[in-house]
Amino acid sequence: MPERAALPIFEIEHQLRDALRAQRRLILTAPTGSGKSTQVPQMLLDGGLLGGGQAIILQPRRLPTRMLAAWVAQARNAKLGGEVGYQMRLDNVSSAATRICYVTEGVLLRRMLGDPRLNGVSALIFDEFHERHLYGDISLARALQIQESVRPDLIIIVMSATLDIGTVEKYLDPCMRVASQGRAYPVTLEYLAQPAGNAPVWDLAVRELKQLVREHAQGDALIFMPGAYEITRTVQAAREAMGTDFAVFPLHGELLPRDQDAAMAKYDRRKIIVATNVAETSLTIDGVRLVIDSGLARMPRYDPYRGINTLLIEKISRASADQRAGRAGRTAPGHCLRLWTAHEHEGRPAQQLPEVKRLDLAEVILTLKASGVDDVKSFHWLEAPEPHALERAEMLLADLGAIDDRMGTITAMGRRMLAFPLHPRYARMLLAAQEFGCVRPVALIAALTQGRDLLARRPGNQTDERDNEIFAGETESDFFALMRAWRHAEQSGFQIERCRRLGINAPAARQ
Repeated sequence: MPERAALPIFEIEHQLRDALRAQRRLILTAPTGSGKSTQVPQMLLDGGLLGGGQAIILQPRRLPTRMLAAWVAQARNAKLGGEVGYQMRLDNVSSAATRICYVTEGVLLRRMLGDPRLNGVSALIFDEFHERHLYGDISLARALQIQESVRPDLIIIVMSATLDIGTVEKYLDPCMRVASQGRAYPVTLEYLAQPAGNAPVWDLAVRELKQLVREHAQGDALIFMPGAYEITRTVQAAREAMGTDFAVFPLHGELLPRDQDAAMAKYDRRKIIVATNVAETSLTIDGVRLVIDSGLARMPRYDPYRGINTLLIEKISRASADQRAGRAGRTAPGHCLRLWTAHEHEGRPAQQLPEVKRLDLAEVILTLKASGVDDVKSFHWLEAPEPHALERAEMLLADLGAIDDRMGTITAMGRRMLAFPLHPRYARMLLAAQEFGCVRPVALIAALTQGRDLLARRPGNQTDERDNEIFAGETESDFFALMRAWRHAEQSGFQIERCRRLGINAPAARQ
């Protein structure tokens, strides 16, 4: 990370503090790499704006949540979990002494549910708000309600590099606006001359990488891929093609922390990082001057056939592509190759559709009802969801016994379901499993429906071998067959080669 004084965000430090003393709501726009994610919370703490309270910084993703907290703790010579900490689902590295706490979005909404006044919290900072995650939208709405009713002293800051200022400013009115221009270097954009065709995206990326590193003799390379599988294939292909002159690393949220840290470290060789969109915002990787963008990401979207949210590989928006390209210009002039044509680029949406418009709302509506919002239609949405999406969610919650189907209020069962950081369908499954004494197999079924595919595609004869050994004529339920496959993986210690022989995805089974 650059020295603090070199970060562009410090050019507006006094302006930022003056604005917050005049108005407790602020929109801050600053380019990626300007230092806003790490420095703004410290400015509030060191400038006395937090009093004796805490700053909570919302991050859309788990990996930046942990890494940003670690960076700030190191910069302040503090132990992680002391003055600086983080909290996400199933991982809480914070304490009563924590003054700066990075959290994922669902954590804050649940804290608001248990503590409607947010006692001990002086500031809420919504980082990378342009991504418009569902829980970010809802948490901001609840923060405004809390500020307007019982906590007029609460500071609310919305931050982003590429934000639809008009919509958010109208929503937060009255509020102040502060902008940091940053000091990004120019990035040369290049597109494919012809559509990519049916070639695997990892082969295409590595083929272009070989050419780019010959043309650009300095700097590290960052390759964007949609998910862990595509990253693994790209890393394998890059290591084979590039030899020992380059260090190649994956970077995504499913890696162990030590492997994530390895991708961010400095080396005496040129480095190639293959990442998901976790590297698109928040995380600044020093030394990157080349970006190869697949133009794809795994996006959460409601699956009407399964009745739950699922991840689908989709084309990213033009705004996201600009964010990715900017990664090449943080420390020196850079180059970005997009693996699609300029003509195809014009056909992409300008911004990503907000999650409130494309996700199942059952979990967040149950949380709202638990906080006393019985009429969700009149809730102060930043962007209101489609009426049929609200109706579908409330109908599901009523069917599960989570809300009263006449009054629309949360039931005792609904409050029990909220104890689980899960979709209401799975929470209800686990509560029923407790009644029937089968929690472990039902938990496994729930995990199998949400995780990556357990079974890999195999050529014909190998598929027959797997089916004969694992399925053994199982016809009652696909879930029983998948559970049997998982037990094979467990008994083999999740060893990759032993699982591969039967066509089982060992990393997915272990996860």
